Formats: sequence, C-alpha cells, structure tokens
Amino acid sequence: MASNNRVHSHAVRRGGDRKMNIQSITQITGSASFLTDGGSPREMPNSSSSPSISSVSHNPPLSVRMNDIPLADPNDAQSEIEALRLKVTELELELDGVSNKGKLIAQELDLFRQRRVVFWSDRFRNAFDAWNLMNPNFQQLKDDSAMFHGEIQPLRLQPSLSLLRVPFLSYDFKLNRAGLKGILLAPVLDVPLQVGELCVRLFSERDNLIACSSKNVTHMSDEEPVLFDFAPIKNSHEIDMTLRIYVQGVDAPVRIFELRRYALAGFGRLQSRPFAGYVFD
Repeated sequence: MASNNRVHSHAVRRGGDRKMNIQSITQITGSASFLTDGGSPREMPNSSSSPSISSVSHNPPLSVRMNDIPLADPNDAQSEIEALRLKVTELELELDGVSNKGKLIAQELDLFRQRRVVFWSDRFRNAFDAWNLMNPNFQQLKDDSAMFHGEIQPLRLQPSLSLLRVPFLSYDFKLNRAGLKGILLAPVLDVPLQVGELCVRLFSERDNLIACSSKNVTHMSDEEPVLFDFAPIKNSHEIDMTLRIYVQGVDAPVRIFELRRYALAGFGRLQSRPFAGYVFD
C-alpha cells in the first residue's frame, strides 16, 4: 500500500514537472498556437528570417516609403507659374486703375476747395485745429514751433494750399541757434503718390540761397514727418531766413501743415508760420 502511494506521488510529480516544462516552453516561445495546436517548436517560423507584423506595419523599408511620395510634374509646375504671373499682372492693372481714380478724386476735391463760396466760408467759419490730433511722431515739430516762432495761441494748425496751385509757399523766420542742418515738415497727401518730389530752399536774403534739399514723395505719409537735411549753416543764429517749399513732378495735390489764421476776423490777409522741427549740428 505504501509502495502504491509512492508510485502515485511519483507520477503526480512527473505530471507536474511535465506541466511545468510545457508552461516554461510556452513562455519561452511566446506562442499560444503551440499549446492549442500541439505543434512542435520546429514548426514555428524563424523570427530572424521573417519580420514581425509590428515591424512591417509601423516601420516599412525606406524604399517603400520613398515610393509613396508623388513626383512633381514639371508641366503642372510651369502651368502654376504662368497662372501666378497672369494673376500678378491683373492685380497690377487693377492697382493702377485704383490709383488713377484716387488721383482724379483728389484733384476734384482740390477744385472744390478753390470755389469762391468755399474759400470765403473757410475764411470765416473754418475753426478746425489739428494741433491736438497730430500723431506723437510730430511732437518735435510742435515743440520747436512753439519755441522758435513766438506766440502761436491765436493760430490754428491746418493744411496749406495745394502746392500744385502756387509756385511755392514762403515763410520768414529767425532761429537763435547756430548750425542748422535739417528741417522737419508734415506733408499732407490726399492719395499715395509714386512720382515727384517735395523740395525746400533756404535763403538768407532775397536771392541768396544757403541750403536746399528734396525728398521723393513715394514713401511719405501722414504718420511721420519728413526730414530735409543739408550742410550745416554755421551762422543760422545770426541771419533772417526765408523757407520756400514747392513740388516738382507730382500728379496729385500735395499740401503741408502750417500755423495759420486770417487777420481782422477773416477780412484781412492770411497770416501763416511754418509748422516745422529743426535739427542742429
């Protein structure tokens, strides 16, 4: 009886060992089909010669990935370039049309300003003053105008006459500092311009030119002043100067801001002073 128990326990142990061996083999091979189908390890595919599913699905060979990239058709690229060129040409023509229309409107507006009824109404009723409306970039012009041109309280900051309608605008002034080498002005352009110049000339006497400068109107705007620079005038504190401002080659009205008023409550002549900043050596 005891021997039978030993035999039975030995068989159980051998059975347990067999189960353990199968389980260990299963863990080593990592294949569930080995247990269900009863296949031998020799029937399993060689992992070293066959790529895994994950490697095929997630990391294809470089040649496969390169083949998936479509090649650009030179004919299509050339067609796109030609289409873009045509579009640019159309936009340029449209821009030219808008620019010409804007210049025409600006000229008609200038004609309206010169009508007699508007002119006299402007003398008596125009109370517009742009002094407190100017961009902070014009602060130096405000400071220098108040510093060098005396009392400006009764004057208003307004646009001048169109420089296309007069040979030039003239201002007499005197500075108390030597070495003047630049003047800042505030232009008024009704429309952006592509051609022409705004010019300044300084005289110490009627025909004694002491400085001149000009700037292209292409890059001018109402947001910042324009600097007209020239060689320093060493004795600018000793002479009475006359500033003349004019335009050349422009095809639309150009004005500048100036300090102005009509004397005798509108019945007298126009009194004007330059709205300008000064740069010294």
